[in-house]
Amino acid sequence: MKDKLSYSQLYTELETLNTSAYDSLLQGDFEGFQDTIDDFINSGIMEQEKFAAAREAYRYSSMPFTLDGMWISVDSRNPLDKPIMDFSGLPIWELNKRDVQPVYAYLTEQIETKPADSKLVGKRINSLEEYKKLYKNLYKDPSPQRAFSAPLVDDHEKYRMVYINRITELASVRSKFYSTFDFTCLPVNGMKIIDNEHLRELDIPEKMKYLTEVFDNLYDPVKNRNRFTINDCFSFNGFEKVLASNYLQGKWIDRKNWKHYTKGILPKIPEFYLQLAFYLTIPSSAEIEKFMNLHGYSIKSPMTLFHDVSGGKYHILHRDLCRWIDAGIDYNLINEICGLELQKREVRKHSSSKYTTAKKQP
Repeated sequence: MKDKLSYSQLYTELETLNTSAYDSLLQGDFEGFQDTIDDFINSGIMEQEKFAAAREAYRYSSMPFTLDGMWISVDSRNPLDKPIMDFSGLPIWELNKRDVQPVYAYLTEQIETKPADSKLVGKRINSLEEYKKLYKNLYKDPSPQRAFSAPLVDDHEKYRMVYINRITELASVRSKFYSTFDFTCLPVNGMKIIDNEHLRELDIPEKMKYLTEVFDNLYDPVKNRNRFTINDCFSFNGFEKVLASNYLQGKWIDRKNWKHYTKGILPKIPEFYLQLAFYLTIPSSAEIEKFMNLHGYSIKSPMTLFHDVSGGKYHILHRDLCRWIDAGIDYNLINEICGLELQKREVRKHSSSKYTTAKKQP
């Protein structure tokens, strides 16, 4: 590709890539998904001078939509679009334009001042600035500097905790700008209209088909109106933070591993560190490899397996994963392909579940 693309054009290219990849998965076409990524890589877009910065900003600025804590999609035809429109008066693409794209624009220095259209944008940008400062010092050797060599470490646990504390602090700041547009499905006539346990077991095409059918049933074609008001069926919970412990639990990694890690006990689970890198939104395979190496692991071997998909029909090696990462495929979409959830909130004992029909707006 000879044309020099602007940051705005690169954003569109990354958005189109993820939408096209998701479309292939909706059709159950995993080979089409692969072809989409191959075409993107072969186009030369990744060789653009600004691509790496655009990919990083794209990842940091992203805000997914969730229903009962479940990630829904990256597609503009998201089945939540109608409920979201009824709540906010804006379709998904306009909410994205209001709350996501200004963060991307700020990170790529397309705007000099923080936008005032969205209160959320300013808060996320402040957290992002703090995060980038912390990340810059992540790998800095805590040992006293010598002229020709690093000194031997006299207290290994203390030395290790310096790095762990830096990562724990990064995760804390990350939670301040890792937000979702979160909706809860309310009971209608005493019953919830969506079976969440059933929904979690479905693959991407079945999940979207199920949600589309449920939402379509809210509309009465005979009377040409909804059977229920939107507030009868859903509540908007605001912009919910995604915590590291909940994120890891959604990947079938017990949240206790995070608690142990913060205290200096390193889990012997390679997936823990990869998913932690995804949570921290480390933007490239080279940077994730550096993070994995810090903990004694790697994702650069041409032999090792990341995940099986489509009932074991396809085997995703780490080499494939690295190509997806570097092309800019959404980490949540990668995990969705593997049947993993965005997060699983911690259920505390003796807590009661309350539903609200508060008319919050996204």
